[in-house]
Amino acid sequence: MNTQTTGSEPVNIVAMGWAISAALVILFVVCLVMSFLYPEMPASQAWTAWIGLFSVTPSEHPITSVRVWIDGIAFSLVFGWISAAVIGLVYNWFISR
Repeated sequence: MNTQTTGSEPVNIVAMGWAISAALVILFVVCLVMSFLYPEMPASQAWTAWIGLFSVTPSEHPITSVRVWIDGIAFSLVFGWISAAVIGLVYNWFISR
């Protein structure tokens, strides 16, 4: 069975939104868990930066607070959908030309 297509097809923005959001949530949770397990590693600064990118500032709430988890997961979902909408719409626009 031949499954190759000859032309480019539009990207499914809903599928892309879920995929990017899931990837960002997983990355956020991995960084948060790693910062708990290995706080003294040099990479801990990068993990903390990623956590700060998607949640409230650590000076207001410590990394161990529930607020950081809620904000991080919520903002990961929001930024994933925004990214998917922008990338998907631009990609679909370019392939339609």
